[in-house]
Amino acid sequence: MLLLKTMQKVNPMKAIFFEKFGTRDVLQFGDRPEPAPQQKELLIEVERSSVNYVDIRERQGTYNRPETHVGGIELPHISGLQAVGTVIAAGSKEDKVWIGKKVVAYTPKGGGYAQKVVAETSFCVEIPESANADLFAALPNQGLTAYLLLTASTQIQPGESVLVQGASGGVGSLAVQIAKILGAGTVLGTASTSEKLDFIRSLGADDAIDYTREDWTKRVLENTSGRGVDVLLESIGGNIFEQNFECLAPFGRHIIFGSTRGPGQPFAPRRLMQKSQTMTGFYLPVFLAKPELIQAGMEFLVKATLEEKLRPSIARILPLSQTAEAHRLLEDREIQGTILLDTK
Repeated sequence: MLLLKTMQKVNPMKAIFFEKFGTRDVLQFGDRPEPAPQQKELLIEVERSSVNYVDIRERQGTYNRPETHVGGIELPHISGLQAVGTVIAAGSKEDKVWIGKKVVAYTPKGGGYAQKVVAETSFCVEIPESANADLFAALPNQGLTAYLLLTASTQIQPGESVLVQGASGGVGSLAVQIAKILGAGTVLGTASTSEKLDFIRSLGADDAIDYTREDWTKRVLENTSGRGVDVLLESIGGNIFEQNFECLAPFGRHIIFGSTRGPGQPFAPRRLMQKSQTMTGFYLPVFLAKPELIQAGMEFLVKATLEEKLRPSIARILPLSQTAEAHRLLEDREIQGTILLDTK
């Protein structure tokens, strides 16, 4: 007796994907199979997604090099670490109550550059139907990074001073605001142009400093009565990494979460002993091993945004088909805040 297998129909969706690593030219816009939610996952019809610098590193193949030690990705790949949209299906019976709800989702496996994406239920937070999708689409990856830098890599104490390098970017602009929400005292931000410095001040920073000036560390010391900052969030690298120690206070915490200018020169760890300072590395995917911290971060970000204490900054909204242009703007550092993708 012949057994006939019924092929399940796979619905196509529009997406941005790449089949090989390289420059922006490898990004393709076309049809991909609609993902299917598994246990404890939701299928979301995406309204807004956004672009992160991580997406560029993925496209370049950085995470697939042995020296990065982060596991890599499989090709073809759809990037996109965050999305806002409506739940249209659930992989678990108990999660069907989510269907029809508007959610903001963190999607660490990617998939956000598409009309539909799958996300773990625990990494989704419901938002009001009337909520501005643009604000929330800018939150998950960059917001979680900023939040966990200040609550897990260290714990800000009331009145402590904070310096955020690259404070006009997606993570930096949120870190400035979150530091204030968490009770920090003096919060300083750096950038490289007058326009970006004005933007940082508009976020509530106590001062904005041009890190391209040779004496930028003196400005930090002036703002902290010569003591230096208690917490320093570093994402630039190069020679800036070395200069950071000129304005880091005794017992100061130096947290590294990026290096847009490259890793710089080797560092002698015993230097930290002189002022009892600490240095901590940060990589958000590592925190997937602690999902309770991810959940707490998502809930904090949504609550603070709904209460208008946190204002995600939207730099540009582009159609999904123009994702390559979004990558260019980010690579060329032409934007302040987050670039969103309209997936409709």
